[in-house]
Order: sequence, then structure tokens, then C-alpha cells
Amino acid sequence: MLRVSLLGNMGADPEVRYTAKGVQIVAIRVAVNQVRTGPDGERQENTEWFRVRVAGRQSEFVQRLSKGTRVLAIGRLDIGHYQSRDGESRTSFDVWADNVQALSRQMTSEPDQSHDSDAEPAEPAVAGVSSVSGGSSNGRGSRASARSGSSGAATPAEDLEDLPF
Repeated sequence: MLRVSLLGNMGADPEVRYTAKGVQIVAIRVAVNQVRTGPDGERQENTEWFRVRVAGRQSEFVQRLSKGTRVLAIGRLDIGHYQSRDGESRTSFDVWADNVQALSRQMTSEPDQSHDSDAEPAEPAVAGVSSVSGGSSNGRGSRASARSGSSGAATPAEDLEDLPF
């Protein structure tokens, strides 16, 4: 089995399809840029396109992504051969993804969400850390309160001040 990790940009919005048994499959097109220096010292850039297919729990997440979103897709590579309309022999690269992560913030909004100008945007959790919760899941909260010398639990703001980034 060929396992691959693709880091690239979505070339179109996701396509949702259903199998004969009613299983939902979401397909996205991902462009992966490869930059290298040729033997003559010139920079060469090549773009390869992959079709990434997602089923199961990840399909709901992938549906919210949009064209231009930078994604990391990890899964099984399926190489296919076909003939184009011109009769030319071609190769397709399909990835059945186990995991897809969005690395940029270009996601479509939910159709039922209202867009209030006064509403504060939700803060994304970074590396298991969120200022919304009372503590952090990475174990730094207890060290931060121990260093500050307070006997009570640290506030979320104190936890975030101690992060290394």
C-alpha cells in the first residue's frame, strides 16, 4: 500500500457524491507545487494535481473548505490509467484520505449562521491551547500557576502569557 502526504492548495470547491449504498464521498482537487533547480542552475516549477477523496467523519469537515484553501491530506495513493478524449494515454493520482487538515483560514461559512457585525469571531485552538477554556490541554497551566506563586488556579490570560510562541 502506498501512503502519501500531500501539502497543496485546493483548485476548486469540494464535490459531494453518494455511492449506490448511500455513503457520502467528498472529492477535492489539490495542486502540489514542486520547485527545484535544474542541472543548468535554473529554477524549475512543476505543478501536479491530485484528486483527494474523503469518506466518513472527515467528509463533513472537508465540505466546509473552499477553493484556495491550503490543505494537508494524508492517505492511500491509488494510481489509475485512462485515455483522454483525444485518445491520449493519461495517468491519474487519487488519494483516499484518512486525514485532511486545513492550514489556511479559507473556509466557507455555514449557511444557517448569521453574520452580525458586532459578533466576535471564534478563536481557533492552536496546538491544543484555547483561551476560551479555563486551562490548557498541554500541561502548561499547572506550571504557570506554580511559577506565579498563586495558590489558586491561573486565569486563562495568565496561562497564555507563559506560552513560548
